[in-house]
Amino acid sequence: MKFTTGIVAFFALLFVGCSSPRLAVNPKWTSAPDKFTVIVSEPYVANSDDISDDFGEDESFKKWSVAYLNDALNAFTSVPHSVRVVDDNTFMMAQLPLEDGFIGVPLPVKEKMEGLTGIVVCVHPVRFWREMSPCHNRNGGCINNKSLNLNVMYSIVSVEDSSVLAYGGAYDRSSFTFAMTKGDWENVVEGIAKKIVEKTPLQK
Repeated sequence: MKFTTGIVAFFALLFVGCSSPRLAVNPKWTSAPDKFTVIVSEPYVANSDDISDDFGEDESFKKWSVAYLNDALNAFTSVPHSVRVVDDNTFMMAQLPLEDGFIGVPLPVKEKMEGLTGIVVCVHPVRFWREMSPCHNRNGGCINNKSLNLNVMYSIVSVEDSSVLAYGGAYDRSSFTFAMTKGDWENVVEGIAKKIVEKTPLQK
């Protein structure tokens, strides 16, 4: 059985938007589980040189991103959890309603979730990119006009009854003046970890 769009549509009608238009939480979800699992797709980084500069090999970065997301969640939830990387085809994308329209979020394909039970947080896609904002300072250089950005789409589901408990999109950025450092990667992952659990029973 899948988390079909029909099931999704039914539960989506029960949702209320929160202060952020990028987040919806089922009002019937009021208690935290004993534990939860995060399944996340491999991250996409727009500029591969950014990885080699701060982590060396791609594989080192992938391992770090999973481990650090797990650690970052500890600051924002007291519920025991684990994080694992899965293939992209573990998810299907569904259009669900928010206050300002619809948003495409990942839902799990149950046949590909062997061994997973309880509450599962699905995070896909995971996109990092670096950008430089225009500088309009005529008197000299710009400060903090460069940034590392991270954007994810996510859902929180109950495997047993195929219900969708929360969903949304999360974005974070870390500004820097000269060179990007590992601290910038840590900052954006921490920001995303906070936003995934906020306004849900998972939040501290």
